[in-house]
Amino acid sequence: MSKDLLFEMQKLITKKGIIDDEIINFVNSNFVINFEKVLESFSRGVIKNRYKPSGRISWIVIGEEDKHLVYPKLYCSCQEFYKNVVINRKRNYCKHIIAQILSEALGEYSIKELEDKKYYSMIKELESKF
Repeated sequence: MSKDLLFEMQKLITKKGIIDDEIINFVNSNFVINFEKVLESFSRGVIKNRYKPSGRISWIVIGEEDKHLVYPKLYCSCQEFYKNVVINRKRNYCKHIIAQILSEALGEYSIKELEDKKYYSMIKELESKF
Protein backbone atom coordinates (compact mmCIF):
# COMPACT_ATOMS: atom_id res chain seq x y z
CA MET A 1 0.00 0.00 0.00
CA SER A 2 1.33 3.35 -0.97
CA LYS A 3 1.75 6.53 1.02
CA ASP A 4 -0.33 8.10 -1.75
CA LEU A 5 -3.47 6.93 0.06
CA LEU A 6 -2.37 8.82 3.16
CA PHE A 7 -1.83 11.99 1.14
CA GLU A 8 -5.19 11.47 -0.59
CA MET A 9 -6.91 11.00 2.76
CA GLN A 10 -5.27 14.12 4.20
CA LYS A 11 -6.27 16.16 1.15
CA LEU A 12 -9.88 14.93 1.39
CA ILE A 13 -10.12 15.72 5.12
CA THR A 14 -8.55 19.16 4.64
CA LYS A 15 -10.96 19.95 1.80
CA LYS A 16 -14.06 18.84 3.71
CA GLY A 17 -13.00 20.17 7.11
CA ILE A 18 -15.15 17.58 8.86
CA ILE A 19 -15.29 13.87 9.52
CA ASP A 20 -18.20 12.52 7.52
CA ASP A 21 -19.31 9.17 6.05
CA GLU A 22 -17.04 9.63 3.04
CA ILE A 23 -13.97 9.98 5.28
CA ILE A 24 -15.01 7.03 7.44
CA ASN A 25 -15.63 4.84 4.38
CA PHE A 26 -12.30 5.93 2.87
CA VAL A 27 -10.40 4.87 5.98
CA ASN A 28 -12.33 1.64 6.49
CA SER A 29 -11.98 0.57 2.85
CA ASN A 30 -8.34 1.56 2.27
CA PHE A 31 -6.71 0.71 5.59
CA VAL A 32 -6.94 -2.41 7.75
CA ILE A 33 -7.90 -0.21 10.68
CA ASN A 34 -11.19 0.32 12.48
CA PHE A 35 -12.10 4.01 12.23
CA GLU A 36 -13.59 3.91 15.74
CA LYS A 37 -10.10 3.11 17.09
CA VAL A 38 -8.67 6.02 15.09
CA LEU A 39 -11.30 8.35 16.58
CA GLU A 40 -10.48 7.14 20.10
CA SER A 41 -6.81 8.06 19.56
CA PHE A 42 -7.77 11.37 17.96
CA SER A 43 -10.09 12.17 20.89
CA ARG A 44 -7.40 11.48 23.51
CA GLY A 45 -5.27 14.15 21.88
CA VAL A 46 -2.49 14.92 19.44
CA ILE A 47 0.41 17.25 20.22
CA LYS A 48 2.74 18.98 17.78
CA ASN A 49 6.06 19.70 19.49
CA ARG A 50 8.26 22.46 18.08
CA TYR A 51 11.83 22.41 19.30
CA LYS A 52 14.11 25.42 19.58
CA PRO A 53 16.52 26.46 18.30
CA SER A 54 16.64 23.59 15.75
CA GLY A 55 13.10 24.02 14.44
CA ARG A 56 12.61 20.25 14.63
CA ILE A 57 9.02 19.04 14.88
CA SER A 58 7.67 15.87 16.46
CA TRP A 59 4.12 14.63 16.86
CA ILE A 60 2.76 12.84 19.90
CA VAL A 61 -0.49 10.88 19.90
CA ILE A 62 -1.92 10.06 23.31
CA GLY A 63 -2.57 6.34 23.60
CA GLU A 64 -4.57 4.40 26.13
CA GLU A 65 -1.55 3.92 28.39
CA ASP A 66 1.35 5.74 26.70
CA LYS A 67 2.24 8.63 24.48
CA HIS A 68 3.38 7.61 21.00
CA LEU A 69 5.92 9.42 18.85
CA VAL A 70 4.65 9.69 15.27
CA TYR A 71 6.62 10.69 12.21
CA PRO A 72 3.78 11.52 9.81
CA LYS A 73 3.03 8.88 7.18
CA LEU A 74 6.16 6.95 8.20
CA TYR A 75 6.58 5.70 11.78
CA CYS A 76 4.91 5.28 15.17
CA SER A 77 6.54 4.18 18.41
CA CYS A 78 3.55 2.03 19.47
CA GLN A 79 3.68 -1.76 19.84
CA GLU A 80 0.91 -2.16 17.24
CA PHE A 81 3.12 -0.51 14.60
CA TYR A 82 6.10 -2.64 15.56
CA LYS A 83 4.11 -5.88 15.61
CA ASN A 84 1.74 -5.43 12.64
CA VAL A 85 3.85 -3.23 10.36
CA VAL A 86 7.49 -4.02 11.04
CA ILE A 87 7.37 -7.69 12.07
CA ASN A 88 4.21 -9.30 10.62
CA ARG A 89 3.67 -6.90 7.71
CA LYS A 90 -0.12 -7.17 8.11
CA ARG A 91 -0.57 -3.47 7.40
CA ASN A 92 1.40 -0.35 6.61
CA TYR A 93 0.07 2.03 9.26
CA CYS A 94 -1.36 2.09 12.76
CA LYS A 95 -4.29 4.01 14.23
CA HIS A 96 -1.95 6.64 15.68
CA ILE A 97 -0.54 7.58 12.26
CA ILE A 98 -4.08 7.93 10.88
CA ALA A 99 -5.13 9.96 13.96
CA GLN A 100 -2.15 12.31 13.50
CA ILE A 101 -3.08 12.90 9.85
CA LEU A 102 -6.69 13.50 10.84
CA SER A 103 -5.74 16.03 13.53
CA GLU A 104 -3.28 17.86 11.29
CA ALA A 105 -5.78 18.05 8.41
CA LEU A 106 -8.49 19.42 10.71
CA GLY A 107 -6.08 21.67 12.62
CA GLU A 108 -7.17 20.04 15.87
CA TYR A 109 -4.03 19.52 17.90
CA SER A 110 -2.10 21.18 20.70
CA ILE A 111 1.21 22.92 20.10
CA LYS A 112 4.08 22.85 22.57
CA GLU A 113 7.24 24.92 22.25
CA LEU A 114 10.18 23.03 23.76
CA GLU A 115 13.94 23.26 24.00
CA ASP A 116 15.99 20.86 21.86
CA LYS A 117 17.23 19.02 24.94
CA LYS A 118 13.63 17.85 25.55
CA TYR A 119 13.66 16.12 22.16
CA TYR A 120 16.79 14.17 23.04
CA SER A 121 15.42 13.15 26.43
CA MET A 122 12.20 11.96 24.76
CA ILE A 123 14.21 9.80 22.35
CA LYS A 124 16.21 8.32 25.23
CA GLU A 125 12.96 7.54 27.06
CA LEU A 126 11.63 5.74 23.98
CA GLU A 127 14.86 3.77 23.62
CA SER A 128 14.55 2.54 27.18
CA LYS A 129 11.14 0.97 26.36
CA PHE A 130 12.70 -1.33 23.79
